[in-house]
Amino acid sequence: MQTLLREARQCAVCTNTTTYTCVDPRARIDSRDLDGRPYELSIIALPYWVQQCGTCRFCAEDVRLAHPDARTIVKTTAYLAQLNDTGYPFLAREYLAAAHVCRMTERYAEAGWHALRAAWKCEDMLHPMAGFCRNQTVLSFELALQHGQAVGATPFEHAVIIGDVLRRNGDSAPALRYAQQADEHAVDNLQSVIATQLLHAIDGGVRTRIVRVGTTS
Repeated sequence: MQTLLREARQCAVCTNTTTYTCVDPRARIDSRDLDGRPYELSIIALPYWVQQCGTCRFCAEDVRLAHPDARTIVKTTAYLAQLNDTGYPFLAREYLAAAHVCRMTERYAEAGWHALRAAWKCEDMLHPMAGFCRNQTVLSFELALQHGQAVGATPFEHAVIIGDVLRRNGDSAPALRYAQQADEHAVDNLQSVIATQLLHAIDGGVRTRIVRVGTTS
């Protein structure tokens, strides 16, 4: 099965139509890192999980979908400053701009995933703003949980994801709390092993090691 598709999409903000390279939603995910990154797939797909309209500069995972307030947000100083901030890699700027729209429209889980993908891009480039992006991820994910928005499919998953993002940032104490929550929410042997991996990684101060969490499709 091919991973990428070419598709014409109409921007929900300005109605401009552009042809984008898109990730096939049926693309196979063989494994994920503890922070949720489908590592093998993301090598190909990371540049295409965000789209920017060439007319109004709206950034989103899918420009066909937009909150009604997005039309105003994309014109604000804060949005444009983020999108134009050359202190980040270009792709990370697009993800952070998409995260900004989501935060301003109280879609905190989506904002967190956009910020996390910005962190992945920075990590791949050994860019110093990876830590900032991870901080934004945690803030958005914690707001998501406060507003009843799911970060992962289960409480176990969101505890592992947030715990590992914190671990990679060197925030051992809060990471340990989430790892302990993951251990408490584990419902089978595999999840218990994953929680133990996270606990050991935190205790060992491991920040960049890739840890596989299993196979999904």
